[in-house]
Amino acid sequence: MKKVYFTFIFAFTLLFNFETSADVCVEVSKDSAAKAVSIIEKQKEIYNYCSICKDTKPQIISVQNITKDKKVYINGVAIDLAHTYFKQDNKYINLGIASGCIEDGKYGISAKLDNLTEFHHTKETDKEQAKQKAKTIFDECINKVENDKYKTTQDMIERNIKINNCLAEAIKQEIKNGFKPKQQDQMLKYFEQIRSGVWNFYNDIYAANKYCYGQCGSITSLLPYSDEGIMLMQMLESLLYLNIAKNGY
Repeated sequence: MKKVYFTFIFAFTLLFNFETSADVCVEVSKDSAAKAVSIIEKQKEIYNYCSICKDTKPQIISVQNITKDKKVYINGVAIDLAHTYFKQDNKYINLGIASGCIEDGKYGISAKLDNLTEFHHTKETDKEQAKQKAKTIFDECINKVENDKYKTTQDMIERNIKINNCLAEAIKQEIKNGFKPKQQDQMLKYFEQIRSGVWNFYNDIYAANKYCYGQCGSITSLLPYSDEGIMLMQMLESLLYLNIAKNGY
């Protein structure tokens, strides 16, 4: 089990080559440029803010003039729509997403922010943030099945399967957030192989019928699900940490 898991982490680290957070939406389509201009024209000021950078501080830009070609220029300077915000209904709206340059959540960029906070990341704060995010996701997965009745061993197994599948979806999303398309395919393939490996590992134990696994009580029947859950949480936390360390979100 440990060998399989650390093989994944090693391969993960080798392939950990994120697309740069800079120049996400500098050169854009005509439609995105036109949409961005139409939004900016209604603003007295906009905000330059890189929400996915490790160190960031909001900068207010007073809108004097706007021009565009493949890029959008404010006061004669090309802007990155993905790192530009405007205020609406007490929320900060990402111009890159609002103009259709990128989708909500890509590269970890959110469509709306409650505030534009200055922050500086350290290794310790990144790890703590990753741990807290992983816990939040885990709690959300539990809440999705908290109303399910689970009295029998089979009920408990079905509940744990739902939780593990929920964690697996979160892991897949973090892989999509952090890797280039080709790398995503490879990492998702590794991930499915690892999940299959967990079951092969326990199937061999059951087939050998040692230590009464699977036959001498409900707790032993739940071991594969609990062990997989622990592994999934470790993977999720590692992915979150690497995404935060690289892109600051």
